[in-house]
Amino acid sequence: MSFTVFKIKKPGGAWYELPTPITIQPAVNALDNSKSGRDNNTGMMFRDKIAEKRKYTVEVPDGMTNTQMAALYEILLGNYFVAWGPDPTTGTFTEHNYYCAAIEPKINQIYSLTSWDYKSWSFNATEM
Repeated sequence: MSFTVFKIKKPGGAWYELPTPITIQPAVNALDNSKSGRDNNTGMMFRDKIAEKRKYTVEVPDGMTNTQMAALYEILLGNYFVAWGPDPTTGTFTEHNYYCAAIEPKINQIYSLTSWDYKSWSFNATEM
């Protein structure tokens, strides 16, 4: 039995379910105020955390076609996209806005001028 564990969409668009099996590596980045650091008088460290941002590294399997990739590019390279997936901070599946800075898949094989597929590749989704 297979079920969707990560999907993306353009704001206001329809969901795009990534091909399976995919590997998802969730992370949380803590953003600190620039004034965080060490107190010169006491030597104690202090932290002024201003935000937490979710980040995913998503690896998609071999075999994505050129048309599947074109649809994915349209979503990932917009100003931002919506992603739904497992949230390590809540232990549930949640939906948030993300951006992707780079996509670098490798073409596996070109069959014709209009048909080719890709090797397994990954992208990063960073919360806005």
